[in-house]
Amino acid sequence: MGSPGDFKLGMSLILATSPLEWLIVVLQVSLGLGTVIFVHELGHFAVAKMCGVKCDKFFIGFDIGGYKISRKWGETEYGIGILPMGGYVKMLGQDDNPANIAEQVRESEASGTEAPDTKEITGPDGEKFVVDSRSYLAKSVPQRIAIISAGVIMNVIFAFIFATIAFRIGVPYIPCIVSQTTPGSPAWQAGIRTGDEIIQLGDTENPSFTELRSGVTLGDLDEGIEFTVRRAGSEQVETLLIKPEQGPGLARVGIISPMSLQLVEEAPAIKGTPAGESDSPFLGGDEIIAVDGEPVSAYHQLVAKLVKYPSQTLDITVRRGGKPPEGDRFGPLSGGEEVTIAVGPRSMQRLGLVMEMGKIAAIQQGSSAADKKIQPGDFIDKITLADGSDTPITMDDPIAIPEQLRRLAAENRTIRLTLRRSAAGGNGRQATEDIDLPLQDVTSPSDLLAKNDPLAVPALGLAYRVLNRVANVQPDSPAAKAGLQSGDTITKAEFILPKDSKAKKKATPTFEFDEKLQQNWPVFVSALQNLPEGTQIKLFFMRDEKLQDATLEPVDAEGYFLARRGFNFRQVQRIRQAQSLSEQMSLGYRETANSLGMVFRFLSKIGTQIPFSALGGPVTIAKAAGYSAFEGVGKLLVFLTMLSANLAVINFLPIPLLDGGHIVFLTYEGIRGRPASEKFVVALHTIGFVCIISLMLFVLGLDFGIIPRNI
Repeated sequence: MGSPGDFKLGMSLILATSPLEWLIVVLQVSLGLGTVIFVHELGHFAVAKMCGVKCDKFFIGFDIGGYKISRKWGETEYGIGILPMGGYVKMLGQDDNPANIAEQVRESEASGTEAPDTKEITGPDGEKFVVDSRSYLAKSVPQRIAIISAGVIMNVIFAFIFATIAFRIGVPYIPCIVSQTTPGSPAWQAGIRTGDEIIQLGDTENPSFTELRSGVTLGDLDEGIEFTVRRAGSEQVETLLIKPEQGPGLARVGIISPMSLQLVEEAPAIKGTPAGESDSPFLGGDEIIAVDGEPVSAYHQLVAKLVKYPSQTLDITVRRGGKPPEGDRFGPLSGGEEVTIAVGPRSMQRLGLVMEMGKIAAIQQGSSAADKKIQPGDFIDKITLADGSDTPITMDDPIAIPEQLRRLAAENRTIRLTLRRSAAGGNGRQATEDIDLPLQDVTSPSDLLAKNDPLAVPALGLAYRVLNRVANVQPDSPAAKAGLQSGDTITKAEFILPKDSKAKKKATPTFEFDEKLQQNWPVFVSALQNLPEGTQIKLFFMRDEKLQDATLEPVDAEGYFLARRGFNFRQVQRIRQAQSLSEQMSLGYRETANSLGMVFRFLSKIGTQIPFSALGGPVTIAKAAGYSAFEGVGKLLVFLTMLSANLAVINFLPIPLLDGGHIVFLTYEGIRGRPASEKFVVALHTIGFVCIISLMLFVLGLDFGIIPRNI
C-alpha cells in the first residue's frame, strides 16, 4: 500500500520503552504464543481422554535430549521442553508418522499383554492384531478423526475467545483516513484525496488500515473492489470501484496511512530540515494547532496551508503538554500551553540535471485533464498560457512544472497544452493538438513516491514519466562541474553517506535505472530530499556506449521548495471497544471470520497474486507479536486471534505430517476398512517431509534476510 506505518508505529513505541516494560512485553508475548500452542495440544489431549486413550505425555515445546521441566500426575507426564517450536501429546500406540504403523502396533500389543481389556484391529496388509483397548489404534476411525481435529477446533474457538476479550478491553487501530495517494496509483486515478476516509471496503464497514491493506492485497484484481469514501471536511459519500494494481510485489491501490497533527516522541522532525534544525524548539508530543494564526484541526488542513505557502516562513503554533481525555489515550489533547515557532521554507535538493520528459502515464478522474479527454500515452510538447500572456513556463525541466503550475493555479489561470497524440486506427501516425485547461487548486502534496510512480501534476490531474536520459545540464550546477552532458543516460546512482553519519547501512544504497523503470527519476529526486548533509551521489551513466561515472553533491535549487517542512507526525489511532456483550461477541466473530477467510484467500493466491517472499517464519511471528504487545493487551489478543486462525487452517491442510494429512489417511482407512499400505504412506510422508523442511528453510531465509523479500 505504500506505507511502512505499522512498522514505524511499532518502532516508535519500542524506542520509548523502559527495560521493565520490555520485560513485561517479552513475558506477554511468550505467554500469548505459548497459549496458542497450549490450546491446540489441549484439544488433542482432552478429546483423547474423553475417548479413553491413555496419554503418556502432554508437552509444550519439545524435550530434545531429555532437557525439560516436567511432573507426572496420574498416568500422564506434563512438561515444558527446551525447544519452543510447538508441542505434542504422546498417546499410547500413536505416532505422528503413520508409516510407523508396525511400531505403533507393537507398542499397543506390549501394553495389551498386561491389560485385561483388549481389542482386535486390522493392519495395512489385512493381518489381525490384538491391542490394548486404551491405545489410539483401538479407537474407531471417527474417534481418531475427532482426536486429530480437536486441536484445530480448539484454535478456532480460542481465536474467537481472544478476539471477544480483546474488544472488551479495547483494541487500538489505524483508521482508513488518507494522508496521501501515490501519484499514478489506482486510488490517485480514482480521485481519492488527502483527508478522505474509507468507511466501507467491499462488505467490511469501518475497516481498519490493516483490513484495507489485506483487502487490497487479497482482492479481486480483475473485477476491482468497492470503496465507500467520505470526503474530507464534509458528509459527502461516494462509492468508487478501484482495481488494485499488481506490481513486482504485493497488489496496491496507493493509499498512505493517516497522519495526526501530533509530533512523534523520539524524533519530532527530520534533522537538517527547517523543522529539525539543530536548535529546533519542537518537542516530541507537540500538537500543531494553527498556521499563521489560522486554526487547523486535521492533517489535510495543515498540508493545504503548507502547499499554499511553500516559499514563506510560517508561524507554527503547537500545544505543548496537552493531555488526552481520561480512558482514551488517542483522544484529542487539551490543556497544556501554546507555543508559536517560526519555520522557514525547505529548499528542494537538486543536482542540476534536467531530464527528458516521458509520456503521460495516468489521468485523475474528475480533473481538468479527464474533462478534456487527455489519455495515457499522450505526450506534452509545450505549455503556454491560454490568454496569450508572456508569463514564462519553463518546459525544459519536467521536475519543475508541477510547482510552476501550482503557482498559476493560485491565480486562477488557464493554460494551453500542445499534445502529441497517437492517431485513431493505430497506424503509428501522431497528431498535434492544442487544448486549453483551467488549472485546479492544489491542496495536498504528491511527493511521496513508490517504485515506478510517475510525477504528478496536481493542477492538471495528470502524471507523466520523467526519463533517465539527460536533456540538458544547468550552468554552474554540480552536474555541470562533474562533466555530465546532454544525451547521457543515467544507469545507476549510489549514495555515499558522510563518515560521521549515524545511519547504519550494510551496503551503499543504490538506485537502478533500467528499461523497466523499477525506480525512475522522480523517485530518485524524492530520495535526495532526506539525505544527511554532506552525502555525495555517485552517478553511473552511458555516453557513446561507454559506462562512466561522476561524483557530485546535491545543492539547494533556487526558487523551488518542498511543501513539507520536515515534521514527523504520529499516525492517527483510535480505540475499537465494545459497549455491550452482544457488540463484543459480534466484533469477536467478525475478527475471527476475517482472520480465517484471510488465510484461505492468502493460500489460494500464493505464488500468483501473492509472492512466496510474503511468507514469514518464527522470527517474523515473534516480531509481529512484540509490536502488537507494545500497543497493549487488546492488540496482542487480536494478533493471537490471527495466529490461532493461521494455525487452524494450516494444520488442517491435507499435507502428510500435518493434522489434515492424518485425517486424509484416516478417511481412507474408514472407506477401505484397514490402514493404507506402509509403502504408500512412507512415500507420501517423505514428500510431505521434504516440502515442509524446504518451506521452513525458505521462511527462515526470509526472516534472517538471506533471501530478499522485494515486496
